[in-house]
Amino acid sequence: MSKLRVTLAQIATRAGVHITTVSLALRDSSRLSAATRSRIQNLAHEMGYTPDPALSALIAYRGTIQAPSYQSTIAWFNNYPNRQLLHGIHAFRDYLTGAKQRAEEQGYKLEEFWQADPSSSPAALSRNLIARGIRGIIVFPLAAPGSLVDFPWENFSALALGYSLKHPKLHRVSNHQFTTALTLLRELRLLGYRRIGYFLPEDFDLRVNRGPSSAYNSYDRTIPADEKVPILIQRDFNDTTGLAEWIEQYRPEVIVTQDLLLRDWLIARKFRIPEDIGLAYFNIDPAEPMLSGMSQNDHQIGRAALDFIVAMMHRNERGIPTVTQNLLLDGEWLARKTTRTVGPPAPWLVETSSLCMEPAP
Repeated sequence: MSKLRVTLAQIATRAGVHITTVSLALRDSSRLSAATRSRIQNLAHEMGYTPDPALSALIAYRGTIQAPSYQSTIAWFNNYPNRQLLHGIHAFRDYLTGAKQRAEEQGYKLEEFWQADPSSSPAALSRNLIARGIRGIIVFPLAAPGSLVDFPWENFSALALGYSLKHPKLHRVSNHQFTTALTLLRELRLLGYRRIGYFLPEDFDLRVNRGPSSAYNSYDRTIPADEKVPILIQRDFNDTTGLAEWIEQYRPEVIVTQDLLLRDWLIARKFRIPEDIGLAYFNIDPAEPMLSGMSQNDHQIGRAALDFIVAMMHRNERGIPTVTQNLLLDGEWLARKTTRTVGPPAPWLVETSSLCMEPAP
């Protein structure tokens, strides 16, 4: 004879609480105290409770067809000195759109807080969030790599988007910059390009944990000497020092960059794009109809970040983590009008499903 399943009602009777309290405890809801959750979870374990998979599936299904009730508000921090500048960056707009969309699907509200507000302080901002019952924070990328060590993180579930927040080391959701850069190089080789040049903004490389430069250095070790083009570091986005000489000396067939002004610079010097030289970008707006390059799936990064922070809140996981977790999403190649097929796929290719590099013959 099969053993009867232990029900939530039976656990509630034994624990002397309402069945709703049992449900919240077994979902590790932060609406209950840690002591209450632990007591009920231990009791459920002692009684041999296991979730009913059919009922769980039904609840999940109903959640997809019914509008969720409001759960709570989650803060997102804008640390740009000029508050509006962050909203003008397409990647960050897509982060926000994706996170807001996912929040609405789960019954949460996402609200901006300007952490760089000179009229406020970290302590005042913390008190405001606690008073409003806001315990989840998504830190958007900073204007420059830096620290936010004077905020009382111990009171909140928090994670960072991207790599610009150096301290404290919060959990992170980001594009996998190294893999994205390798994918970009591989796609250019598939188009037949052999002499691939990097005109790399130093600030951009620092902001993304040196993923692009690390990928190029790995790639450079695997190609023949006559295909090597040294990286040209761009000290800021207005710096074209040595660019004309670099192109003249090394004759790159395509330039990989993140400088949107480079296209105008080349056109002004009578280069035809992509006939004379191709251009590919590390991160392009998917809605951009002209530029070839990588979509870093910023919208999906925002959605993933919202799921991550909600899970942290459900676990009542607060403060700076002992071991940092990094959730990394791959990018996607988009072939537009600034690149073209220049010949058969160049050597240094491996199987389509792999990004591992093999030395050229």
